Amino acid sequence: MNTLTKTLATITLSLSTIGMANAADSLFAADESVSSKLCVVAAQGSKIQLHKSIKDSGLSKRYIAENVTCNDQNILAFVQDYAKDPDEMNNALTNGKFNTNVEIIDLAAANTKK
Repeated sequence: MNTLTKTLATITLSLSTIGMANAADSLFAADESVSSKLCVVAAQGSKIQLHKSIKDSGLSKRYIAENVTCNDQNILAFVQDYAKDPDEMNNALTNGKFNTNVEIIDLAAANTKK
């Protein structure tokens, strides 16, 4: 009987830990506003759902990319922080114009070569 109790307690603890770990990664809309729903859909990473949500909202991708904020961040920055594949989602929002590559040019070295 003691072994059965220990086994059940271990299984229960394991399952509850797994459930809490999965719940920690979920995002939800704070309210029923269009922008909140767009933020959640964009962060979830489904381009099909994002396209459907944009179409349902009646807003343009450009307007969303420039004006929608999520948790006091621009939607592109929010997606960059919380999405599983942020570059793909941000490219979907900006029609492929989103780029995280930064080129650094040494201006002092460029000016001395003249």
